[in-house]
Amino acid sequence: MIIFHLFIGPSLYAQETEVNITTLLEEMVDRDLITQFPTSNYKSKQASSYNRESVSPDLPGWFADSDGVSYIRTEELNGKKEWVLMEDEGPGVITKIWAVAFYYGLDNTLGANINIYLDGNPEPVISTNFFDLVKGNDFVQPPFADETARAGNLYFPIPYAKGCKITMDKKAFYNIINYRKYPSDTKVKTFTMEDFDNTKDLRNKVGKILTEYSPAKGIEKKLKKSIAPMETLVVNLPKGNQAVQEFQIKLSNTSDMAQALRSVVLRSNFDNKETIWAPVGDFFNNVGKVQSYDMWERSVTEDGNMICRWVMPYKNNGQLLVQNLGNEEVTVNISVTTKQMEWTPNSMHFYATWQMDDPTPTFPLFDYNFLSATGKGVIVGDEWTVLNPIEGWWGEGDEKIYIDDDLDRNFPSHFGTGTEDYYGWAGGVVPTPKDQFSKPFLGNIIVGERSKGYNVCTRTRVLDAIPFRDQIKFDMESSCGRRSKSHFLQYSQITFWYGIPGVTHNKPALPSFASAKLPTIEDLEMEIEKAKGSQYIVDGAIEAEILSVANKSEGVKENHSEIPMWGELSSGELKNLWFEKPGDFVEFHITEQFETSQIFLCTAVGPNSGMFDVYVNGIKKNSQDLYSNHAGIINPYLNLGECEPVNNSFVIRLQFVGNNKEAKMTNTMFALGVDFFLIKNNFLKN
Repeated sequence: MIIFHLFIGPSLYAQETEVNITTLLEEMVDRDLITQFPTSNYKSKQASSYNRESVSPDLPGWFADSDGVSYIRTEELNGKKEWVLMEDEGPGVITKIWAVAFYYGLDNTLGANINIYLDGNPEPVISTNFFDLVKGNDFVQPPFADETARAGNLYFPIPYAKGCKITMDKKAFYNIINYRKYPSDTKVKTFTMEDFDNTKDLRNKVGKILTEYSPAKGIEKKLKKSIAPMETLVVNLPKGNQAVQEFQIKLSNTSDMAQALRSVVLRSNFDNKETIWAPVGDFFNNVGKVQSYDMWERSVTEDGNMICRWVMPYKNNGQLLVQNLGNEEVTVNISVTTKQMEWTPNSMHFYATWQMDDPTPTFPLFDYNFLSATGKGVIVGDEWTVLNPIEGWWGEGDEKIYIDDDLDRNFPSHFGTGTEDYYGWAGGVVPTPKDQFSKPFLGNIIVGERSKGYNVCTRTRVLDAIPFRDQIKFDMESSCGRRSKSHFLQYSQITFWYGIPGVTHNKPALPSFASAKLPTIEDLEMEIEKAKGSQYIVDGAIEAEILSVANKSEGVKENHSEIPMWGELSSGELKNLWFEKPGDFVEFHITEQFETSQIFLCTAVGPNSGMFDVYVNGIKKNSQDLYSNHAGIINPYLNLGECEPVNNSFVIRLQFVGNNKEAKMTNTMFALGVDFFLIKNNFLKN
């Protein structure tokens, strides 16, 4: 069956009349099919345990941590309480389930059971131990489910015709579920254990294809040349409807392989469009050194031969180019295998877009953009490199992927639970090189000693690929275990994707970064040393700690107790206020104000913070619950909107209205930590 579909080609297979286990398994290993924009018009969706304090990029809580305990709701099912993790109405398919493999503590590796209900059936079609299922210790075996580092990933597809609901029978804990949502008229055959058993032979074949590399067939072209600085080796490909099936590249005869991996750049020219621009090492997850691994679409052998198996079609003409932006000669050995492939209205070019930035302070937090693109395409993978100058954790950040109309509603379809979770493994301890792994679709390729040094993660998407029809924005939070203006990380990143001709993106070539000296731990240590002693100050901030409280109720106390903090405070301090009962208030007077202004307020959030109404000159402007499981600074700031001064001043009143049920009192009181006010107007321009 696999041979049949590969023979007839993707244009016919894309018209498959029914989605079922067989067609999905065949799709999983059809390298040609992923080059075609899907005609099934499915949408890529994700459910996860992300912290529900995150509701909008424009509101506090956008970078809230503690991403492991949220869920949709609880229900009584079959006489027992269950926690609902995911639900969908209509036809679809579960494409990936990730779960951390410990439960509220590293010692508990038993956890809870997972129940998967399909098509409204009150009895689950799958009910088993969650960890066993994702680690490949249950009825689904590797490579379709497998253990990584303190986590497991299930990739076996679970289709459903009318709907799906997934629950746990104990309190929810870290999980991410990817699924496809098909149009309502899509014909889908719902998963059954009988159908699973009937696909045994096919499962064995697909599993073998996923894990045992066989060279691509086609016309092979080989070149070997020593290329001098600024010289380019050009591989001209056959004319007409063709596709690169595989290319292999090996660098040698260099005194500094780490530098060559960064400064020797892979480029492409497909139908007169440059779609690949990336350092060879970054493209193959080898940053700082050669590290062998084996994945579905890329591999590196122990002797440094790098193999790419993503299919790259073109309509008329194509070239692969290798350019040396370094300072010394490097020998390049490259082979490219091509074959004829019909160019269809759904055919897409392959893109690899690389980016790098100057060292990045780890505070304030922000969303690091992997890719923004307009047009039509499919994201099929990415790579994330972090140079970490200390022993300790670097990757708290969640992925946030906005697809098509997500950008209009200002909230992503994919909201994750942590960087390592996105790449299929889990924290809980400071990672070491023992946590390196490569599976068909996931890789923790390089890990520094206790995370110090270069760390390289990568992910490939096939059934969980992400189509976009109009636009996409793919962000990852820049969030570190140490949040400080004077602490730095060094990022570089690649997104792998396909695009219909006419698609545009925001990632230009960066020859100055590729040609520069490869950053080292010592370089970041110098940046940190230079920044030490510098104080984090928000430009234009009116620091609350230097303002006197103009008025307050009797129940408000200053400096009643320490307000916990994770991250820096502007000028290093905040106004420390505590409230006893609803109705308690404080007022600040900001004078010498002469025109309409936009006012922003920055406060602390934390486990002992209260809920407050904010008034400006007697007009209620905002209500905010400042509770958070993790102490820190509100991000983004509270926007109080446009405000008119009265008697050339703003009277800002913060009134305590109660507390979140999860908040904890400190000696019968709740906290308000005020860092600063920002007043924005045209006064200086005038």
